[in-house]
Amino acid sequence: MAEPDNHAAPKLRSNLAWRALSACFLVPGVLLALWYGEIVLMFLVLCVVGRGSWEFYYLATQAGYRPARYIGQAMALALSLWFYVYGDHHLLAWMATAVLICLVATLRQGVERFSANALLTLGGVLYVGLLGSAPLWIVGVAGSERVDEKHYLLIAVILSIWLTDTAAYACGHLWGRRKLAPSISPGKTVVGFAGGLVGGLVPLALYNFLPSFSLLQLAGLLLLVALGGQLGDLVESAIKRDMGAKDAPSLIPGHGGILDRFDSYFFSFPLTFMYVNILRIF
Repeated sequence: MAEPDNHAAPKLRSNLAWRALSACFLVPGVLLALWYGEIVLMFLVLCVVGRGSWEFYYLATQAGYRPARYIGQAMALALSLWFYVYGDHHLLAWMATAVLICLVATLRQGVERFSANALLTLGGVLYVGLLGSAPLWIVGVAGSERVDEKHYLLIAVILSIWLTDTAAYACGHLWGRRKLAPSISPGKTVVGFAGGLVGGLVPLALYNFLPSFSLLQLAGLLLLVALGGQLGDLVESAIKRDMGAKDAPSLIPGHGGILDRFDSYFFSFPLTFMYVNILRIF
């Protein structure tokens, strides 16, 4: 095994310190929001979707595109509210309406790069609004039964996402040599990726609070969450690089913007929803 780079240690400690300080405020707040009722969860989702869609359209605008940013942001928030109030009822009709609105709204930007601008407008709605609303999908599937287990499932997923990110970052900086996807995210390594998968399994400690899952099923879910989280990170990195940005507009010290912090969330929660449906847990 290659020796760790001693010059990377001060930077690693500094970045981990910022992440830990931010997590001291973020983690308890998010966990409390997940525990105390669906209205609080909806508010949290709206904050992520609202700020995340703003960052997405900001990056697109800075890259020279002209999406209908305010319409797109409003549609992303409206989609989250739709999931909270109606679940997936009449979702096809809602999505068809969203496509039409995005296309018509983009006409105001002119014909130059119209297709790209229209697709970016719709892309922000789907990427941030649709995928960002996934915790509300899980709540809808769970219904009113097994409320405690539903909350523990959400907590296990969010903890797995954070632990995956932290373990991947630490292992990659300490021992990583072989790059995972250098053209997309030069800082990510194969060792970091593997370390993230292991870190994401730590919430197996919550097994006794999730009686609908066998130990193997829960391990499978957490591996899927960890894998999806790292793929979501790569997708967001690819979006930023395509738009000529290193980071989304900064919001959280040590974490960058909402897109930087919740890029894993946009993949892990939808995968959780699909996994739970496949197992028919609820």
